[in-house]
Amino acid sequence: MLQTLLESVYLRVMITRHARGKTVWVDLEVPTEDEIRDVMREFDIDERIHEEISTPTPYPLSIAFPGYSYLILHFPVAGSEDGTRSQEVDFIVGKNFLITARYETIESLHNLHKVLEAEELLGLPERSGGTAELLARVVGRLYASISEEIEHAGKRLERIERDIFAGREQAAVRTISEAGRILLRFETGLARHKEPLADFLAALSTPTFFGSNFEEPATHIEARRVHAASLVASYRAIAQELRVTNDSLLSASQNQVTKTLTVMAFTALPLTLIASIFGMNVEAMPIVHSPNGFWIVLGIMAGAALTLYVYFKLRRWL
Repeated sequence: MLQTLLESVYLRVMITRHARGKTVWVDLEVPTEDEIRDVMREFDIDERIHEEISTPTPYPLSIAFPGYSYLILHFPVAGSEDGTRSQEVDFIVGKNFLITARYETIESLHNLHKVLEAEELLGLPERSGGTAELLARVVGRLYASISEEIEHAGKRLERIERDIFAGREQAAVRTISEAGRILLRFETGLARHKEPLADFLAALSTPTFFGSNFEEPATHIEARRVHAASLVASYRAIAQELRVTNDSLLSASQNQVTKTLTVMAFTALPLTLIASIFGMNVEAMPIVHSPNGFWIVLGIMAGAALTLYVYFKLRRWL
């Protein structure tokens, strides 16, 4: 019985409702079929939207209905095994109501609920924008969360840059690839928002909906999206530059190793040749049979090595 009670309390928490004047916001988190049906019936929402909300939709979508408009967006977040994942949020916007549906906890929306609850408890005056202003706050929070995620990726690029110039180019190869993959998925996810969001905002801006009163909220929403997209584009360019720099440093390091080994081999060649010549088993070998033959041969070898060293230094090969 206690378990049943806890489950019922948990399910009630999954629907959060805020009423500010004539505006109502209903937020559905992992809703059940009955919860979706009740909300759809309360606001007279088309059955097709019920079907879309019941299960995740893999693509963004915008549909205008008489009296309300429907939008599906996927907001990328970092932290999964493959670098990023997406959180789907469904929006149903009417003149006096906003319905959001999602399939997991989204921190930015959770924080906004706390802000609204605090405003209600403190009795703060309602904002004059109504549903349009509330929609701008909700969408703005979601895009602000994406911007924060991108800023974290930017800080990671700063650490990678320090590693590169600290001589850890080999380790940086993997970290640059991981950061670049995350930024690419953020860029792709945000790019998919552009057309459906534009259609959605255009539908809400019609005279039969919010009209000219929606111009400012729509501008704020689009500005949030553009800001997040420009951030990720900037950090993608930085990641590409870091990759090129790291590859150049790796190539320079490998070239230096190759040059050093080549010089060592070239230096050893005449020394080996001298040792082989004086090691030949023939009669009347000069120097070899003299009392100081060993030191003379050693001096010749040292002189040859010194000559090559000076030559390499003059040619700036060392």
